[in-house]
Amino acid sequence: MCRQSSLTGGGLDGVPVSPTVSVCIPTYNNSATIERCLRSVLDQEGVDFEILVVDDDSSDESSAIAATMLRPGDRLIRNESRVGLNRNHNKCLELARGRCIQFVHGDDWLLPGALQALAGCFDDPTVGMAFAPRRVISDDPKFKRRYGTVHTHFRKLREHNYGPSLVTQMVLRGANGNWIGEPTCVMFRHRLALDTGGFRNDIYQLVDLDLWLRLMLRCAVRFVPQELSVRSHTAATETTQIRRTRRYWLDQLRILTWLIVDPASPAVTRVIAGMWWLPAWLALPVEAAVFGPQRWLRIKTLALAPVREFGHARRLCKGRLTLTAALLPAGGSNFE
Repeated sequence: MCRQSSLTGGGLDGVPVSPTVSVCIPTYNNSATIERCLRSVLDQEGVDFEILVVDDDSSDESSAIAATMLRPGDRLIRNESRVGLNRNHNKCLELARGRCIQFVHGDDWLLPGALQALAGCFDDPTVGMAFAPRRVISDDPKFKRRYGTVHTHFRKLREHNYGPSLVTQMVLRGANGNWIGEPTCVMFRHRLALDTGGFRNDIYQLVDLDLWLRLMLRCAVRFVPQELSVRSHTAATETTQIRRTRRYWLDQLRILTWLIVDPASPAVTRVIAGMWWLPAWLALPVEAAVFGPQRWLRIKTLALAPVREFGHARRLCKGRLTLTAALLPAGGSNFE
């Protein structure tokens, strides 16, 4: 069970009760980098913000280091037992008090002016998400070549974009690549993220992409054309571990299924997602047979996928999605 076990900065001196931005730092065994991360946040100017650190039961000194750096009114929460990456992000969403959310992973950091540049995008009430390029530092040359620059996949990316149009572009390529970036380079409206269900617990490698798509279907998206954060990727990151265990094998199928059933998806998006669904499903038995693990169990799972995955997606829509969550005017005529 996930419970609050530690809280620092209990007073609110210096931190507004309802800040413009909640900087959420989900951390696990980041003692080597948490000081750099927090320093980059504390040095931000031009916007009021709180810092919320949620430590997922680290076995190192991450919490102790964070506790010495937080201001009065900032908060440090330590889980009594590990809840995992996705649930820890959702706990941040549940506890945050800000109008907007800025995640900063414990091994990443912000560049000067990042919060001010992104927060200013939300003066427009139709904007629900804003993102910027990030600088990638990695000990893996292949990762850096492939994921160093991702926003250039978009066609005619403007500073002010109609979110559903960006989603359609991504679905045309199979909705299997994150053209936005990781949470550290994205800011979004807190309420909109809660109303669209937060981070799913059954998607692994593409969990951030899944949330970006649900947000973009319901809002305008601002792009700030300058690097505002640094993404640190090493062979020891949780993303790398997910790739090695192949836990992500159903991610694309589940994202496509959601896009088909999501009531906010335009008709063209649903049609394209449906066209991608069958080849994505048919490719998975070969992948399971070649790479494993648990080959026969996975093949059995795939045989039932047409019924189970659509049923599961519809239940999620009913149980987690506030269908009225939308910031866009009908038709999106102001963007095209």
